Amino acid sequence: MKLTRAVVHSGAVALMLSITACSTNIPIEISQPLEGSPGVGEVRNHADAFRSTRVRWGGVILGTENGQDTSRVTVVAFPLDGDGEPRVSDQSTGRFIAVVDEFLEPLVYSRDREITFTGRVLNTETQDVGEFAYEYPVIQVEQYYLWPEKVEPVYVDYPPYWWYDPWYPYYPYFPHHHRH
Repeated sequence: MKLTRAVVHSGAVALMLSITACSTNIPIEISQPLEGSPGVGEVRNHADAFRSTRVRWGGVILGTENGQDTSRVTVVAFPLDGDGEPRVSDQSTGRFIAVVDEFLEPLVYSRDREITFTGRVLNTETQDVGEFAYEYPVIQVEQYYLWPEKVEPVYVDYPPYWWYDPWYPYYPYFPHHHRH
């Protein structure tokens, strides 16, 4: 009886751990698609038509600047996956500026971190990108989520399966010496 109870208990603990491991603190506004949210490119080309429209955009942070009461986050936009996380690739959908009504620590909200916002289109702003002027859509942020930093996978460079080391003592075809 004790063994069975211990097995049931450990199974329940494992189930609870797996449930909590899957749950996240992603705000529902970030994880749920926003119906009718125009893309960064659409807003860039027709900013007046989309003024005050709610959007759900995300991407990779280029930089964070703090003003008196606000932070401005410049972002390279990427399409979002099912949870609202940016799908980073070589296909950016443009750039935008997100205005947040609080101080965001630039060391945390740093270059190359992934972030997703919901907010309303304010206007566009022209800034130089290299040699040319770029029109940035600007949004007033309602909700945001900084995605956890990704841990780079560690690749171990194993020798190929056909590799042979004659000095390896456990090699299966190591010659056996027989006594006569």
